Amino acid sequence: MGIAFKRHGLKFLVEVWLVMQCLGLGGCKPWTIVPISAATDTQASSQNPAAFVDSIWGAKLVPAIVGSAVDVRTLLAAMSASLGDAEQKYGRNVNGDGWYFNVKGEGTVLAVDTSSRNGLIDLAVLPHAQRPDVSIQIGPVFRGSALRDSTGLITFSSFVNQLQFAEVADDLNSKANQTIVSLLDAKTLLGKRVKFVGSFEVGALPQPLIANVVPVQFVVESTQ
Repeated sequence: MGIAFKRHGLKFLVEVWLVMQCLGLGGCKPWTIVPISAATDTQASSQNPAAFVDSIWGAKLVPAIVGSAVDVRTLLAAMSASLGDAEQKYGRNVNGDGWYFNVKGEGTVLAVDTSSRNGLIDLAVLPHAQRPDVSIQIGPVFRGSALRDSTGLITFSSFVNQLQFAEVADDLNSKANQTIVSLLDAKTLLGKRVKFVGSFEVGALPQPLIANVVPVQFVVESTQ
């Protein structure tokens, strides 16, 4: 028992000496403590949703939507023939949850509905159409994430969590309202010819086929 005690005591003294040597020379760093909150805050702040939207809106997102937008008559014809084929040819699928499209065209405003905060205008884009072919959101509240999901420029992996990713969709809709829709006088749109570019998500058997477009460009043609 005495021998075992001496052996353990010697081992303990050697370990203490080694630790003292490391601390004295400053050459050993057994661990490094990094506050988790500091790392998370840095990552989160680098992708602040509102700042991210400001940086990408005019420089990348709007040009991408405009550049990939399908003519509305072409898209309507394709969707009427086969929605599945139209989705595969012109749409973008996100994780199997929905199909998103970018569309452009012009038409006549048949109706303006501002009875709710999710205002809509209905357009006839086909010749001699008596019912709407397209509906466009005019806010001030916008539904969906089409602006975020229709191009592939914005992915979930760029953000800290699902909450930030959802905030980006909301901030993009707000940006569309601030820069385009809020400048319109909805009361004067009925019967006007308008040109538009925007994004939408296709629903199950929607009516009209192209519904709830969120515009990134919207021009009311002069009547003069």
